Formats: sequence, structure tokens, C-alpha cells
Amino acid sequence: MDRSILVGTRVGMVAQRMREQIALFRTAGTDPENMGICGNDLIAQRLLEALCLPGKAFVDVGAHIGSVIAGVARHSRPSAIIAIEAVPAKAEALRRRFPQAIVHSCAVGEQEGEMPFFIDLRQSGYSSLYPSSERGEQQEISVPIRRLDHLVGSERVDVIKIDVEGAELAVMRGSDSLLARDRPTIMFESGPEEVGGYSKAAMWEWLDQAGYAVLLPNRVAHIDPGLSRDGFIEAHLYPRRTTNYFAVARVRREEVRARARMIQKLV
Repeated sequence: MDRSILVGTRVGMVAQRMREQIALFRTAGTDPENMGICGNDLIAQRLLEALCLPGKAFVDVGAHIGSVIAGVARHSRPSAIIAIEAVPAKAEALRRRFPQAIVHSCAVGEQEGEMPFFIDLRQSGYSSLYPSSERGEQQEISVPIRRLDHLVGSERVDVIKIDVEGAELAVMRGSDSLLARDRPTIMFESGPEEVGGYSKAAMWEWLDQAGYAVLLPNRVAHIDPGLSRDGFIEAHLYPRRTTNYFAVARVRREEVRARARMIQKLV
């Protein structure tokens, strides 16, 4: 069955929760070394769905089939949901499925223009601006590239999710005005590979200079100043500590920590 059919439905929500629980039990029984990454990614999903403050906007960069949009719509009360998806067919499907969302069909980066984009025909979630010999068959198309600063406009943004298969730092560099203005919390994916010339050290250094602390999902709700540069790099070594990280503006650290504690029912 096409999973996208169930996205946003109660059946889909129940099915997703069941898949998460099965994954936890399977990992505990067959791959205990990776329980940390499994648990952290589950915490990241829960926080992401409920962290956005009422009356503020949520931005989903790399919206895919809309699973995150559905969770945010169910658990938060954002003033707007802004979804960005480079694959035209997926963007059109998001417009039909989530008429309340603002959907942009483009990629996001440091500079505007057009670039080749490679659609993974077997696992479309791995589609990327960068070709990969390790993936399956790929279809090359051309997509517009926009800076997030220019896409968001005057909407006040509280949370941004970035999952763009290695181009996360490029998205942030194209969002510097937005980040300086609103200081949104960012959840970003960061795998072990270095893609497109963006290193883990460069990611940490850029966020540090922008006034952000980088945290593991299970540390967002606790007193933690964030990972050091070396700690962030080490977290990518096998067995990895997580797939998704939170960048929290230092000036908002206590506020975000308190909200995370409420979401996780730690108070």
C-alpha cells in the first residue's frame, strides 16, 4: 500500500505509532548497539510535532509525503505551516492533502537559481541535489533553488525542520536573516556521510557563530549547554547517537527546555 494515502488520517497516525514501537522492540532484540539512535529519533519526532508555539509558523524543508506536517497540524497550533518540497509531483500531492499549508515546489539553498535534482526512483525520500552511486535508479530533473529568507516573508517562524539529504547547512546559510530575526528552533538531519562538500565541523561552527547550541534530542528537555564541536563530530561515529539534532538559540535555551519538558511530561 502507498503510505502517503494514510498520512494525516487517524489510521495513519496509529499505524505510524505501531511502526515506531515495532522498530524499538526489533532494535532492542537484534541490534542493541543502535538503541540510542532509535530512541533519540523517536524523541525528536515527538518534540518536533508539538514544539511550535501557538500563533507562530512552522517550516518543513523537505516535506516528502507530509508525515511531519500531519503531526504538527495535530499537536500544535501554528499560525501557518510552510512546506517546501523539490519533487514537483510530491509538492502537488501535498497541496491536495494539506490545503491549509503553504507549499513551495523548489529546493532551498545559499543562492537562488536552478540546479539538477536527482529523484531516487526506488526510495523517493532519498532524492537529493547530489547524485549517489550507492542509491538505486535516479531520474535527473532541474529545480529552482530559493533562499529560505525569500520564501518565508513576514511570517514569524518558531520551528524549522530540515531534511534534505546532506544540504542542511546550505539551507541554514540561506536563512541567516530569518534566524537572526526569529531565533527559531531547528531540527535537522545529519548522517555520517559528508555530502556536497559540507563537513560536520562546518555545520557546528556555523551554528555556533549564529548563536545556536546543538543538542541531542534526549538532552533538549534537560540542563545541557549543547554538544562541543568534537562532541558533535563524535556523535556521527558508529554506533551513531542520533539521526536528528536540535539547534536551539542560546537566548531561548531555557524557554525551549521548559516547553520540551512539558511535551515529554517531565513536569
